[in-house]
Amino acid sequence: MRFQRLMILGLLMVGVFFWGQAPKLIQAQSPTATPMPDMSTDMSKDMLSLIHDVRVATTQYHDLDTATKGGYGKFLDCFTHGPDMGMGQHYVNGDLAGDDKLDPLKPEALVYEPLGDGKMTLVAFEYLMFADKWDPNNTGKAAPSLFGQEFHLKTNIPQTPPVWTLHIWLWSHNPDGLFADYNPLIVCPADQPIVDMSKA
Repeated sequence: MRFQRLMILGLLMVGVFFWGQAPKLIQAQSPTATPMPDMSTDMSKDMLSLIHDVRVATTQYHDLDTATKGGYGKFLDCFTHGPDMGMGQHYVNGDLAGDDKLDPLKPEALVYEPLGDGKMTLVAFEYLMFADKWDPNNTGKAAPSLFGQEFHLKTNIPQTPPVWTLHIWLWSHNPDGLFADYNPLIVCPADQPIVDMSKA
């Protein structure tokens, strides 16, 4: 009897464990599950609300045709940084990139991951501010910022003057962080041209 009771208790514990893990296993195996970025627990409610608003305002751009009709055009090729870090294919809105304003609901660039079947998956946004627009008199003005994050000044992007940039990976998980420049999970197709920023 004691042996039977121990067997029943053991089976119950295993059942409870797998019941708790089931939602995670189902989500991981679901082909339609949308990867969600990790939101820092340090973010304020206002910041989380703003990020939610950005997702709502930009969800339409999962459809690349909608993005191109909205003024976003392909910029160069798929960006990487060496063999282990990817960024993706940028589509830039020239009107937004050329002004002197930053609007979190209107990113200057959309970033897509090219898939092997030719489809494009929206993974991130990039906010852009040309250096001569931000500080036309070269007074040493502090870097622009959004979401409490300072932009990074890039001076080696091909065919591009010095520009302040900030990525936000709202539609793809990035183990390096929500605002990192590159993402080790993003891959540019091997049979397509790339822009390797490690060689720029």
